[in-house]
Amino acid sequence: MLAELVGSKTTEKCLIYLAGQGEAYPLEISKTFGISNTQVIRTLNKLEQADILVGQEVGRLRMYSLNSRWILAKELKAMLDKVLMMMPLEEQEKYFMKRKRPRKKNKVI
Repeated sequence: MLAELVGSKTTEKCLIYLAGQGEAYPLEISKTFGISNTQVIRTLNKLEQADILVGQEVGRLRMYSLNSRWILAKELKAMLDKVLMMMPLEEQEKYFMKRKRPRKKNKVI
């Protein structure tokens, strides 16, 4: 949907994921969408250099989030929120529903 506007499907998926989750690390995004981790890291670094994203070291991980100080941050966030709202419910659940608490010990999956 946004690939033509932002340049690639990977960029589109990274931005949508960050809009839905708030922050994420590269491996989390690559596993969610089945994309190469190297490709996701390259895309996130490119977006960070353009000041669209902010990266922050958390332990050994680098967490990324949308840069609220970027000149078009409000417009980008509004556009990404609209894309999330238009996404089918099954797709939203598949990509953005995270387990909030741990599984019961020894529970059969």
